[in-house]
Amino acid sequence: MGNFSIIDESFDPNLANSYYLSIRLSSNGLAFCTLDPIRNKYIQLSFIVLDNETDLFTQLDKHFANCDILNFPYKKTFVLVPSQIATLIPSGIFDSEKAGTILKFCCNIPDKYSIFFNKIRMADLYNIFAIPQEIENIFKRQFFDPQFVHQYTPVADSFLASTTSLNKSNHVCINFNAGFIDILVFDNERLMSCASFPVNNENELLYYTLFTFEQLKLDKSTTPIVISGADAKCQKYLPKLASYLENIELVDFPSCFRYGMKFKDPKIKGFYDLLYLPSCV
Repeated sequence: MGNFSIIDESFDPNLANSYYLSIRLSSNGLAFCTLDPIRNKYIQLSFIVLDNETDLFTQLDKHFANCDILNFPYKKTFVLVPSQIATLIPSGIFDSEKAGTILKFCCNIPDKYSIFFNKIRMADLYNIFAIPQEIENIFKRQFFDPQFVHQYTPVADSFLASTTSLNKSNHVCINFNAGFIDILVFDNERLMSCASFPVNNENELLYYTLFTFEQLKLDKSTTPIVISGADAKCQKYLPKLASYLENIELVDFPSCFRYGMKFKDPKIKGFYDLLYLPSCV
């Protein structure tokens, strides 16, 4: 996917202090969108490809300096940093002072990482995760009081909040990120399982998906699978998956928001977790 920018004609820089800005930073690019909460309507979405051979922070400084949209004073700013360093814990036993200890017990945390947590309200769980301190610092320099979010939070919350027929039975969400996937399994209105796996080709995608189905004894012919976050490269993996599992579909836009006509491009559905952020934080 190359660079692109969509700006609705109703976007008004003078009203930026009433808008919500959501940002997703991953190794393949910087995506950001603007929600007008008064009208509950998305009015801007942009994606900038990042060069993996160039220092990340040099690139971010450049884009922050050159992009007007990233310099307005927003009412709220959400920053999504996809990561495999995360764990979920029931709200009843969550202790914010022990969040770091809990995460270290479950994951290998590199040096100079900061610990954060979000509540997944619909699941009554806390999502504890870690991101590099350098990423934390650069966003705090650029934006006032940014709220950091892990991808489990919007994906789990959105599927549990859904009122579609999927919630009447077991269903699976495969959420694509740069270099890994999240597989979330739901049973009616309950999150049964949530895990991340490294995936760089169709065989790895197939292996981890079938492994999940086997472990949880899911029916391959009837269990719905919804694909989220898949760009053009990841969608090339899907035909092989479909040869083993019958009920696969791509996620639609989050239905809790309105979108301008310019948002009808199908590739925008790949930013599902980014678009849902204002509803889950």
